[in-house]
Amino acid sequence: VKTAGRTNVCTAASGKCTACTGAYALISGGCYGAAKLPGKVVCTAANNGECTTCANGQQPSGKVCPACPAGCSKCTGSAPSQQCSGCFPGYYKSGDKCVKCDASANGIVGVPNCVSCAPPTGNSGSVICYVKTDGTDNGGSTNKSGLSTGAIAGIAVVAVIVVGGLVGFLCWWFICRGKA
Repeated sequence: VKTAGRTNVCTAASGKCTACTGAYALISGGCYGAAKLPGKVVCTAANNGECTTCANGQQPSGKVCPACPAGCSKCTGSAPSQQCSGCFPGYYKSGDKCVKCDASANGIVGVPNCVSCAPPTGNSGSVICYVKTDGTDNGGSTNKSGLSTGAIAGIAVVAVIVVGGLVGFLCWWFICRGKA
């Protein structure tokens, strides 16, 4: 059914969708396209109104994508023994779980306001924070000069060429003067 240029993909009752059609999946009372946001965050493929491929790696169960444990963007297995294979921003992978960057436990010290991190080396000490939300220094884990890696490499190459040219000139100067 088309209404004002739009295809009706929702069968509604009491203000909520109860069924969807085509490449739309029923998610929290609404029909969402699997090919575009926000639908593809939950379901990456749908057929006849049902999700066929969940974005988090789980198999659809009863037309619904099962949730992964907190912080996990992708997981394997079924509850309660799910294992995380990927983490959302603000979490790092520790074994088969995802841990918040700001969480402190078992000898690991979290970093407040950190949105991209890695576990500390040796699984003790402070979390390695790459990006913080408050704009403060993130503990020395980035290039403080502000130059890109390419710019630094270019400067190093130019410096080597200049030094090599200077050495070559001096050798030529002393060899030619020695003959005269």
